[in-house]
Amino acid sequence: MHGLIVTSKIRNYELQFVHSINEILSETSNPNTITFVDQTVAHLYPDLNKDGFVFVECNEDAKTVDGSKVIVDALIDKKANARTKLVVVGGGVLQDLIGYCASIYCRGIEYTLVPTTLLAQADSCVGGKTSINHGGRKNILGTFYPPSKILIDTNFTRTLAPQDFISGLGEIYKFHILQNKIKQFDPTKSVLEMVYDGLKYKIDILSRDEFDKGERRFLNFGHTFGHALEATSGHNIPHGIAVILGCMVSTLISAELGYAVVDLEEILSIGNDLIRRSNVQLEKEWFEFFNLQPVIKSDKKSTGNLTMVLMNNGQPVLADVDRLDMIQPILNRVYGGVYESV
Repeated sequence: MHGLIVTSKIRNYELQFVHSINEILSETSNPNTITFVDQTVAHLYPDLNKDGFVFVECNEDAKTVDGSKVIVDALIDKKANARTKLVVVGGGVLQDLIGYCASIYCRGIEYTLVPTTLLAQADSCVGGKTSINHGGRKNILGTFYPPSKILIDTNFTRTLAPQDFISGLGEIYKFHILQNKIKQFDPTKSVLEMVYDGLKYKIDILSRDEFDKGERRFLNFGHTFGHALEATSGHNIPHGIAVILGCMVSTLISAELGYAVVDLEEILSIGNDLIRRSNVQLEKEWFEFFNLQPVIKSDKKSTGNLTMVLMNNGQPVLADVDRLDMIQPILNRVYGGVYESV
């Protein structure tokens, strides 16, 4: 499968599909290059457990001001300069963290992304967003700073835990809803095909709206309540699973407001099936709107109102939701629907 070019006002970058770790290692062997590897990935793939690499324990605690200080200190210790290039081998947490540090170190140094999770491969590796969490707010500090290159080897997804793989399917599920083709959602397709299709869709939107001023905001479908559910669960709900739940909430809100929702039952049925297969144990208290509302208001995309991406006639729309009385019954329905007998 041929590569893709992502156009950017900062710098265009190439996305290549590779098929072996050797192709990745050749990137790490370039002069003046520092490689950061997710510690878990290094344990799974001994070829990536090399002297000289920097290994990072990746969790949400790493994506903080303190975590970024650890990375910057490592760059200083290794005498990184303005011409140093970084290689980043890991999932979304490492990608966000190192991308952020690369954007501020020496006013910006180049980095190559090697995403190793389905979530990162199919979605977050493109778009140039970097971020860290602060003050209890997710991704509140960040920059637009794209990589110079992306190398994708879908073989990495073979060692993902089932829950992590389904979390990645969450963003692919979201893309299918946004494109009004949920009936074509097929998790048994080859990973390469699913990743390629998702990236083509996102790259097309980025070509018209790189900096979240217009239609790129539609990619936040499912994230208003998804991010809030992540927070109220203490991150016991993985990101992609939370997005699935958020997509179902947004779809039901769309229908309740009178929008014409295409394939509503398919959206709910597929979403419920994915949640069940993930084996994430949901807690009723996580779905209390009283607890979710402060998180939603503090979200970096919040304008003070409950502004959400909804669906109408198979197309995403941005709308203010002022009928807050309907939210709790919808949250109850989503929670209850997951545990209905099948």
